Amino acid sequence: MTDDNVVSAAEERRRLVGRVDVEFHQVVRNVEACRIRDIERPFIGDWSLKDIVGHLASWEAEVVSSLRELREGRRPKILDFDQKTLDEWNNDHVERKRDLNFFSVMEQFRGGHNRLVEELDLCSDEDLVTEHSVHNNLVLSVIDHEREHWHEIAAHLAGMERVRHTGPQSVPEEAAAG
Repeated sequence: MTDDNVVSAAEERRRLVGRVDVEFHQVVRNVEACRIRDIERPFIGDWSLKDIVGHLASWEAEVVSSLRELREGRRPKILDFDQKTLDEWNNDHVERKRDLNFFSVMEQFRGGHNRLVEELDLCSDEDLVTEHSVHNNLVLSVIDHEREHWHEIAAHLAGMERVRHTGPQSVPEEAAAG
């Protein structure tokens, strides 16, 4: 690898991790713009804000686990999700957090984001920035997933019935796309 390639990979890594931070903070800003009453009652479909934040926290934790599995030389379980598994996983993880306090769920989301960034620090530049690598796909899936949900929240706050689709359907589908 030439010096130019090393600088390019390091710069691309910095941009990629920066995008992870931007999307995370946009979710938090949009959630903070909502009314307290929207925390527990249906906000988008059947899901409350707490459900959405809990869902995002669960997926970030799953991506952290997947990155650890890769680091240990194992195939991430997330790559084997099918639509049935995905639906069951989503429903199970939303239900697990339903009885939690909203602020605990927000702390899980914040803590999960910090663990994700820490795990990304352990990845090589090459693994993270190589287009269609599992590492790169996982990071892009987090970015797209959070963007999709904060766009839904923003559209709801603006009184819009529908939101423009911003990315792939799911974290597992995008992670396996490579």
